[in-house]
Amino acid sequence: MTFAFTLPTTSPVNFTTSFASSSAPSLPSATTTRRALLRDTLKRYKRLTTAEQYNNLPSLLSSISEYLPYLYTVDAYITSQDIAPLAEFETEWRAVLSRRTVSTELPRIRRKGLDYEICFATATLAYVHALRARSFLATAIQAPPPTDSNATNTSVHLINQAKDQILTAASIFLYLQNRSTTRERGGSQPAPADTTTSIYNALWSLCMASATLLAVLKDDPYPSIVALQHDKNSREWMYKAPTVPTKVRSLLLARLCMYSADMAGRAAAGVAATPGSGAELKSYCDDMAKTAKAKACRFLGVDAEAQGKVGEAIGWVSAGKEVLGMVVGGDGDKGKLGRGLDILKKAREEKKMEKVPMEALLGPDAGRLEEAMVLNELERRWRKINDSVNFHTVPSTSSLLTTLPTGRPMFPENQIWTPPKLSSSELLQLQTQSPNGGELDWAGADDSGDDIIAQPESSMPPGGFPRSQSTGYY
Repeated sequence: MTFAFTLPTTSPVNFTTSFASSSAPSLPSATTTRRALLRDTLKRYKRLTTAEQYNNLPSLLSSISEYLPYLYTVDAYITSQDIAPLAEFETEWRAVLSRRTVSTELPRIRRKGLDYEICFATATLAYVHALRARSFLATAIQAPPPTDSNATNTSVHLINQAKDQILTAASIFLYLQNRSTTRERGGSQPAPADTTTSIYNALWSLCMASATLLAVLKDDPYPSIVALQHDKNSREWMYKAPTVPTKVRSLLLARLCMYSADMAGRAAAGVAATPGSGAELKSYCDDMAKTAKAKACRFLGVDAEAQGKVGEAIGWVSAGKEVLGMVVGGDGDKGKLGRGLDILKKAREEKKMEKVPMEALLGPDAGRLEEAMVLNELERRWRKINDSVNFHTVPSTSSLLTTLPTGRPMFPENQIWTPPKLSSSELLQLQTQSPNGGELDWAGADDSGDDIIAQPESSMPPGGFPRSQSTGYY
């Protein structure tokens, strides 16, 4: 339920050749050192296997959190004219959201101006928070079946941590969106897609959609992960269904899902409107919008079935399948029920998602296949009941889709991240140190090997919902 961002790498930069400060002489040198440490951490991260990358996220978060206060202090000193420019500042980052120029590697783009450095470094912090959200969610999904309230609370706590991480990422993207509309960037070359206002707005919308779905996940009576956590030949979970929510609660969950669908749709439109943006992010946003809307249909179907309206319940799950693109041509119900799901499974197999360890098994479709499996099983069960007992008329999907409720936000949309600055004691130390200040000379660090990537035990496609082959339940 969170996009699997690729973290960028960057070339060495020496702030002392571009900036000098009389009030804090060692600030450029200290900033150079912290940036070099971050650069080295990013390079090491890229060479790790998938499982090792998850374990390395706290270290990476620490490195970037140490660098950003220095970077933003330099920016503030330039604004207040406490730093004098010596030469034009240039920096180079790998654009991870831009369209690939070749099939094997993302482009590396050099631009002038400190704002370019700030945008990439700060966005990297948001990417790390999003990846940590995926890590927490994966841990919650892998947990064994809860045997008591403590086990259940542990899983809920992990999902809450994932939600908090993705909300932090959303606040960072909102800050970058606001900053990009008020700051002029140096140089005459166009900005890469990664640093445009439209892409920041899209990423903020996507994070809000993800956070809302994570909140729904805690209360979802038919979690889509069940379909793959249980034995693929077993349908026992469908006959021992979780407690059905009340009508009011079902409507609330449906409205939250519709909000998520709306935000994901906005994100997809924003990515599509950004020149030079990659296709993977756009595809993921589209999949999340479909998944969230299909979930809303499922909640309304579950509520209808609880009220004895089996025909309407079948109509809602059929509408959800139609939203997911599952309803395809065929002879009778068999074609509609089976072939659409087979198409989604085949698409997953083509992306080499089968037999992948849990640490790397993060689907690229925002849980679309899992939701399709749940809808398919619910429809099978309810049609069997309706055909043998109730004989209710099934309304058309088109008539039901027009009655979907409006979306309802769950989290504030104006939470903006505050850039960190050095403390008074840290500034005082920089003011009393010599320009080198005993810092190591990282500016001339070797730039070779940035593109060397260790062969992981499996690929990690972007985005989606973790899957497990265990029988665990979050």
